[in-house]
Amino acid sequence: MNLEDLHEHTDGHRLVRGVDQLPKGHFRLETAFLYPDGSSVDVFVVSEDPLFPTLKLSDLGQTTAWLLDVQVRPRLSKKRQRFVEDALRIYGVKQSGGALERPLTELGGLIEGVVMLGQACVRVADLTYTRRSSLQSSFSEDLEELLADSDLEFEPSPELVGRHGTKVRVDFLVKGAHSSSAILGLASGNASQAHTLANEIFRRWYDLNIPGRSETRVTVFDDRVDVYKAEDLNRLRDLSEVIALSDRRSLMDLIAA
Repeated sequence: MNLEDLHEHTDGHRLVRGVDQLPKGHFRLETAFLYPDGSSVDVFVVSEDPLFPTLKLSDLGQTTAWLLDVQVRPRLSKKRQRFVEDALRIYGVKQSGGALERPLTELGGLIEGVVMLGQACVRVADLTYTRRSSLQSSFSEDLEELLADSDLEFEPSPELVGRHGTKVRVDFLVKGAHSSSAILGLASGNASQAHTLANEIFRRWYDLNIPGRSETRVTVFDDRVDVYKAEDLNRLRDLSEVIALSDRRSLMDLIAA
């Protein structure tokens, strides 16, 4: 294969904007596909093995690098991994290390391969929309993602019947191997609000602290900020297990039991 062959097979196709050869010998095809920031998706024709004329299309890891540049780690959670796996399966693309690849058996299939790989790159780059800025970050969503990764069965925002028939809403109800856990999250950016929220959580746990309720009561607090009064956390410990979000192992061990 040479540059002239590639020009011949891509001539007139609007999805391929340009073709050139890199110093290492790879051929670069600039496509009309765009990453979310408007930059072009490039795919490359590379040799599987220098000793054999077997070719493949690859993004050479550029999509993964693009995600890392915008502070998105594709392998951070099982949710993101499943998103990537679904995207790759649809377009017949595989992942090798950080690169997205598709086999190229003949030049006649070049355009189809470029289209499929280009679309896969765009789909994977869409992971950027799962990233939340620090101001938009939701502690509840962080906690829910943690529960989803645990593969435990859980229900968000259920109402439990408490003292005197009062309905008490908790953030999550998680089913473990032998028992269930009711979870309330404590997260705030300032000390005054944190104190108010701690009092509200204490009230809910008090209403659920009756013989008819067998769930383990768990308070998970956002320890990325230090705004909680020791007396508030100690009061919550009287009625619940209090665990920091960063202590994921202890939380998983508790709710999985």
